Amino acid sequence: MKIRLDDVMQSFSYPFNAVYYYYIPLETVLMFMGGVIYGKAVHGISTEDDVKKHEEDFIKLPDLGENGRYKVMYGFTTAVRDENAQERIRTELAENGFEGFEEAVREEKLLLSWFNFRDGIIKEFSRRWCKENGLELIE
Repeated sequence: MKIRLDDVMQSFSYPFNAVYYYYIPLETVLMFMGGVIYGKAVHGISTEDDVKKHEEDFIKLPDLGENGRYKVMYGFTTAVRDENAQERIRTELAENGFEGFEEAVREEKLLLSWFNFRDGIIKEFSRRWCKENGLELIE
């Protein structure tokens, strides 16, 4: 079975736990939020209940979860070479969560480095997940 790498990466990187991704092999990704599907309905499937009725046709894609996202952000701080910037970003992360982290990263002019780090980690997680689940990646 084949799956697009970008689809798996998107499921890992979406920032809210209330969103679940399901994948119909080589069709599309459907995003559920609060019981509503965002994206293309496939084969008359337009509600979360429809997905549950046809669950065997879907693969639930992975999610890092809040704890996983925190670990990725903290991991980025270990890659920051400037000790003052590193400490400031860690403090903001600890005290103000993602919003504080993102603001500190932006103010330290490390946003591009953060995006590259995050995308690299998510790409690796995605590849590993696909391998563990016997899925062939389309890159």
